[in-house]
Amino acid sequence: MNSAVKTTIESALVALFAAGCCLWFLVSAANMDEPPAARIVLLALGLAICLAAHWAFMAMVLKRSGRSLLLWLPLVVIFVPVGSAVLLAMMSAEDKAQQA
Repeated sequence: MNSAVKTTIESALVALFAAGCCLWFLVSAANMDEPPAARIVLLALGLAICLAAHWAFMAMVLKRSGRSLLLWLPLVVIFVPVGSAVLLAMMSAEDKAQQA
């Protein structure tokens, strides 16, 4: 993998981690007796923005690695985060095969 793909993968994983944090805090806030509406709205917006950023970075990874965007991106979007993990595992295995 070249450095541009690695940097984009790292950005996608950071965005996915941020989405997980927003989801965690959203679920925690929902368990309160009367959660503040502003907190719920801001966490939901954060979750949506982080997921959109993750999908955008994964689209960049697909484009830079030469994979089919129309095949892989719907799988990444529908099967979050498993689709991303499968794609990254396949790219890693392919990279190791090329190095050998």
